[in-house]
Amino acid sequence: MERSSNIMDLPSEVLVNILSRLALKHVHQLQTVSKEWLRTISSPHFRRLYNKKSLNRPRARVVQVSDSKHSPNGMEMISRTIAISTMDLAVDNSEIQKDFSFEDIIAPQHSFFISSNLIIFNHKVCNPTTREIKDLPISSYPSVSFDVGYIPSNNTYKIVHLYATKTGPNYHFNYGGSAVEFRFETLTLRDGGPIPSSWQSLAHQEWFSYKVDSTCVNNAIYWLVGRADRMEKHIISMEIENEEFLSSVRCPKDPYYEEFPLIENGELADLNGKLCLAYQSEELSRIDLYFLKDHKKQEWVKEHIINLSGMGSLFKIMGYVPLKGNNGEIMIDGGKQPLLYNIEENRFRKLARSKMNIHIGLYFDRCFNLGSTRLSLQPRVDLLSEGDQL
Repeated sequence: MERSSNIMDLPSEVLVNILSRLALKHVHQLQTVSKEWLRTISSPHFRRLYNKKSLNRPRARVVQVSDSKHSPNGMEMISRTIAISTMDLAVDNSEIQKDFSFEDIIAPQHSFFISSNLIIFNHKVCNPTTREIKDLPISSYPSVSFDVGYIPSNNTYKIVHLYATKTGPNYHFNYGGSAVEFRFETLTLRDGGPIPSSWQSLAHQEWFSYKVDSTCVNNAIYWLVGRADRMEKHIISMEIENEEFLSSVRCPKDPYYEEFPLIENGELADLNGKLCLAYQSEELSRIDLYFLKDHKKQEWVKEHIINLSGMGSLFKIMGYVPLKGNNGEIMIDGGKQPLLYNIEENRFRKLARSKMNIHIGLYFDRCFNLGSTRLSLQPRVDLLSEGDQL
């Protein structure tokens, strides 16, 4: 029997296994080979499989301020140029590769959030993978934060807007104030668009004094929040696919004063599909990593201790890079010096330094477009005017 030499005759799973090893920009180039290639790569089945495979190959995304403009008196910044760069984590001594840049206008109620591959700023959403920038509907409520979760089963993003029900100073830096009311509204982004024209308000409400941190793990967004009147912190969460809120979770006990819960220097992270609460002790120069073992029983387990002796004091856990077997590397933002910490060998690996960082974290090549289902990476540009699409 004659064998076919056409790679397109391979089963879709085999083809995806081959193509998932490529960066998305290279997959994009293959669309031009033939109509058959274009049809296969643009199909929802291929895109879902590619996105699933890419979860095993995270990259580093570096967000920097490359230039800024100030008011005539030089006292206020009026705009800044945001540069988006990437690093290949599988290669030692990988250089920072600039991808593109855009202009961020510093206006009243300026906002800038990076979450789950997307950047949200000034009522706009940027998909750095495809270099698209689209307008978001304007909310009538004062923003506290935007969080994004990705739903692999239907290849959608869910943006959750945490907002204050009333204006006033109690909603910002309210570390000494009483609990106030917060509510939520959502926006679902589908592959190929269009962007919905309005936010969907949720009936659920929460009462706390301030938000500390947030992360998305396995289709749920978690918020670490505090109540100054009770000297406590707890975690609230929402399943993003059905938009249902889960029961709140108490923080683990302080490892040094077990009669008290952790109330300082805590942050949340997704580490290999598990919710992690990282507690940094400047006094002991270390980070204790607690994992939520059982949500209903509110059971935490401390699995790792990262020694930071002689390395400074400002660190943030950014994610997990899987290696062979059960081994992996924890990505840590150390300011200008990003690090990878090997959990089996208990050692650090330094990544390339950069200037004027405002964020470094993990991202995944993902077949997702804000506008069209066809991958439409545009040539690199140096500057975008507000509202332009790359």
